[in-house]
Amino acid sequence: MGVYVRTLTINDLDKVIALENACFPEEERGTLAQFKYRLTTCGELSHGLFTMSKPHPDTPKGLSDFKPKEILIAMISATKTSAPTVTDASMKIPKQLLHIFDPSAPAPSADSPPAVPKAEGASQNQPPTEPAEPSSGADTLDPKPLKEFSPDLEGHVEAGDTVCIHSLCVAQSYRGQSQSQTLLKDFISRMRDAGVSKRIALVCHKETTGVYTKAGFRYRGISKVTHGGVEWAEMVLDYNVPPPKGGVRRVGSGV
Repeated sequence: MGVYVRTLTINDLDKVIALENACFPEEERGTLAQFKYRLTTCGELSHGLFTMSKPHPDTPKGLSDFKPKEILIAMISATKTSAPTVTDASMKIPKQLLHIFDPSAPAPSADSPPAVPKAEGASQNQPPTEPAEPSSGADTLDPKPLKEFSPDLEGHVEAGDTVCIHSLCVAQSYRGQSQSQTLLKDFISRMRDAGVSKRIALVCHKETTGVYTKAGFRYRGISKVTHGGVEWAEMVLDYNVPPPKGGVRRVGSGV
């Protein structure tokens, strides 16, 4: 089966929503408004793994007007933040923009502050200069937690140094084929080569952390994120910190 990766656009919205809804329970899904916001504001950070549909094998050659269509196998939806890890605020649409993407939301008042406040100094949207230390031994848990260092801005922060993956999902019929690794490793490579960030962060269920440690992420403990009302594991891939060597304890298993 031939697959390829391309950047998602607003024209892919229906496919994206269908895949998100099929992969996550209602309380954990991204909303229609959130995907509209991400695909129009920072669509270059959302990638899809595709294949092309094929005609039924019993269709006589030369007698079909079949036209192949793209099938979305897996996707990553992301934004950037000025925080060093995923936060609840990074998942949101800025209040001042919410009415644009969600018609049910009230328009902001004239005296509302801007969606992304202007930096007062060079350090406001800069990450810490001291990289996290590689963990030693067989555990992927880094005992040195990352520290918050700037206001918790809502939504996409273009000046941020952390790419936040908010959704990584694979269509049910394509699971067990390492499609998540194909897309995830391609995404990591593109983000690193583009120089748009210093790290990639995400949260996931603890039983699935093995998917991400396999791709080079480090398990940093339990996240402060409260999305969906469940407990999340915090994962970070810092480009300047090499993956742990030797026996790495993985929680869960990769797919």
